[in-house]
Amino acid sequence: MAAATAVAPPAAELSRNRTLIVGTAFAAVASIMVFVGLFAVYISLRQNNEFRIENGLDGGKLWFPEGAVQIAPGTMMMFTTWISVFTISWAVQAIRNDDRRNAYAAFFVTLLMGAAVINQMVFGVLDFGRAVDESTPALLLHVIYGSYIVFMAIAMVFVLLMFIRAVAGQFNSTNADGVQAAAIYWYAAVIVYLPVWYLITITK
Repeated sequence: MAAATAVAPPAAELSRNRTLIVGTAFAAVASIMVFVGLFAVYISLRQNNEFRIENGLDGGKLWFPEGAVQIAPGTMMMFTTWISVFTISWAVQAIRNDDRRNAYAAFFVTLLMGAAVINQMVFGVLDFGRAVDESTPALLLHVIYGSYIVFMAIAMVFVLLMFIRAVAGQFNSTNADGVQAAAIYWYAAVIVYLPVWYLITITK
């Protein structure tokens, strides 16, 4: 009787390299920290201005002139950014399910949302109607809005590149790292807008 031969179990599947996701997470945190610094400067200078107003010191005046910053455009941008959270998450889930039709639609809508935010923010700067060098508040508004436009533009480029790679068939249910990485950076851009909206649109 022939001796039974032991059959080795199949080798475990190699874990995927998460370098892109980890690197994107670091880049997202670094981008957020840039805005944390800008917010700290903005809050510090505005509180100093309020102290001067309360104590009747020279140089104390309204931070922004009445009606210079409209609530409606900034609030619309906030809602648009948070809607885009669902669309980029939709893209990730669709790729994981190999549902390319829905993935492409989600990518397109996400990019459309990003373009709408940038367009509205440019309108907000133009509607503000103050030159960059007119005052410290005007300078800070231009710097914060301008920095956010750059942040959102980078996020859009990232998503667009992953969109192109998805169309080329490079992502599927077993390899969605690039789309996940783009979503992480997009989430960071959405999170950053919340304090921008509160500091400039709401509290002015």
